[in-house]
Amino acid sequence: MGILTPLYLAGLAALSLPLVLHLIRRTPRGRQMFSSLMFLSPSPPRLTRRSRLDHLLLLTLRLTALALLAFAFARPFLREAAVLPLAELPGRRVAILLDTSASMRREGLWEQAAAKIEETLADLGPADDVSLITFDDRRRTVIDFSDDGESRAGKADLVRGQLRELKPSWRATRLGEALAAVAAELDTQADVRQSSAEPQLIVVSDFARGCQTEALQAFRWPERVPAVLHALASRAASNAGVRLLVDLEAPTAEPRVRVTNAADSAAEQFFVHWRRSERQNEDSAAPAIYVPAGQSRVVRLPRPETAAAADRIALRGDDADFDNTFYVVPPRPRELTVAWLGGNEAVTAESPRYFFELAVADDTQRKINLRQAKTAADLRLNGAEAPAIVMVESALDQPLADALKVYAEAGGMVVPLATDELAASVAHLLDDVQAGEPTVAAQDGKRSYQMLSDIDFAHPLFAALANPRYSDFTKIHFWRYQPLRPKPGASTRVLAGFDNGDAAILERLIGRGRLVAFTSGWQPDESQLALSSKFVPLIQSLLDLAAGGEDQSPALTVGEPLSLPRASRKNAVVEKPDGSRVSIPADAITFADTDMPGIYRLYLDGEERSFAVNLAAAESDTAPLELDTLEQLGVRMFSPLTRAQRAEQARQQRDTELESRQHLWRWLIVAAIGLLILETCLAGRPA
Repeated sequence: MGILTPLYLAGLAALSLPLVLHLIRRTPRGRQMFSSLMFLSPSPPRLTRRSRLDHLLLLTLRLTALALLAFAFARPFLREAAVLPLAELPGRRVAILLDTSASMRREGLWEQAAAKIEETLADLGPADDVSLITFDDRRRTVIDFSDDGESRAGKADLVRGQLRELKPSWRATRLGEALAAVAAELDTQADVRQSSAEPQLIVVSDFARGCQTEALQAFRWPERVPAVLHALASRAASNAGVRLLVDLEAPTAEPRVRVTNAADSAAEQFFVHWRRSERQNEDSAAPAIYVPAGQSRVVRLPRPETAAAADRIALRGDDADFDNTFYVVPPRPRELTVAWLGGNEAVTAESPRYFFELAVADDTQRKINLRQAKTAADLRLNGAEAPAIVMVESALDQPLADALKVYAEAGGMVVPLATDELAASVAHLLDDVQAGEPTVAAQDGKRSYQMLSDIDFAHPLFAALANPRYSDFTKIHFWRYQPLRPKPGASTRVLAGFDNGDAAILERLIGRGRLVAFTSGWQPDESQLALSSKFVPLIQSLLDLAAGGEDQSPALTVGEPLSLPRASRKNAVVEKPDGSRVSIPADAITFADTDMPGIYRLYLDGEERSFAVNLAAAESDTAPLELDTLEQLGVRMFSPLTRAQRAEQARQQRDTELESRQHLWRWLIVAAIGLLILETCLAGRPA
């Protein structure tokens, strides 16, 4: 026998009411004196018992009727089994989703995660199946579900063994994508396998604000997949991150860094300085930076001469050091050889070479080696001494023009400058351009000028001047130029033209190289170009087209692939920050094994190229995320139950089912009504 709602048995206390009423004896409240008895001595009666139960049958019927009503409301049932064994609990499909992102490197988090997973494994039943899935910016199934019941034995020990080999990575956290993918798989597998096992998702994470939950906004959470969220708390009281900011418009400007303080941080004072290695001592002279919790500050961080070889920016002052280093490849200017063909050996203030040397004199991105040449032999167009760019200031014969074409096809750059002989020589280089007689702008006997128009600011030569603040060329006048116009259907295109329709700067791609021709000189007797503020950026862009600027490393985050240059990749090797080496296949176009922050070295074609890899900025936002946010995004959350609690819940469900099937309370009420009828008949007989 079982009772579904035992609280109603408290109604049995009402059985005491009839007993109390039967036992109450009424005694006279006062005395009445009689005259005929006044001379007799008083003699009080002797009572053998103070109270007595009368009509025992009626009392028994009434008590029994009340007891039957109390038992009816308690909803009794006949129990089929006394105890529900834990082994008979319905099976579950438990997916453990473990966060292995960089923020899990904070003190105490990984130990807490292992303890939470151990609690889950210890509560598994014989019919339960378990899988272990890790996630950061990608998802990896460490242990999958079993296809049959026999292979489930020992799954908990298998998960424990794999857990001992795992450790946090350096990648970013994409919580939303992992939750959506695993929940969808659990729901789909339940349909495909037609399994009665209850799916359950266990999530173990620090749930930092930088965990990226955007993927949940467009995902409909399955109704039958509950999620148990175990939020871990770090023992670190403060955390801040540092990043280098790069000004694309002024890449050589003084470096600036952004220091970001977490919203739950207890510290507000930090120190930032340049370092060359992990073994270098902290800079005690670094200025203090005050950043309130939840805010960020941008400060200048000049690189001193003593830190020219520094390859990282270090932050100190917080309790979590996993994001306190930002790696930077030290600047290394490239050497660039420029061959100058023609012109006078004595450079005067009126020659184009004079202004070219002034424009590249203070170049911090490149070291320019200028070489004067008169013949093709002096140019040294082949071999390791080949120049990156050839400036042509003299007339060209056919053999020299052919040699320059071969040089351009191999990847070189040829820049003919406006001279009197240019019109005669351009036919040897550009066969699709029509040349005219040199023109001097004049009108009514006065010296007139031409201005630039139709400038292609999308071209790399003018891209640096595309900003509206710098794109005004109306103050630059051109007095003399060589009329050049592409023929119809020509492959040579005009990068900038004069306002009369003639070309000012032309370009033609030849093989892997190019030819860029200036139809007017930049010296003062022909134009005002060399004296304008546009000249230096224009020359710098010209050099960038020839051989690129400073040897800048790409800005990568952990896990982001590196695009390999178009070169022979035979025997290409990448040395990682931990000293290990990874060989690159010859057909590879990217290197994706950027799994840790630091300086990587790429050995390719006999050259060493370095690039830096850093943590994702969102990993520094370690303040805890409100779990209500996930619930608002649709995640179905519930509190976990132990096996004993699940057994009690299953037992209650079974008891409810048994009681609803037996309906013993109806017969108890019928019996109570019958007893009340009998009691009424018996009570009415004496009357």
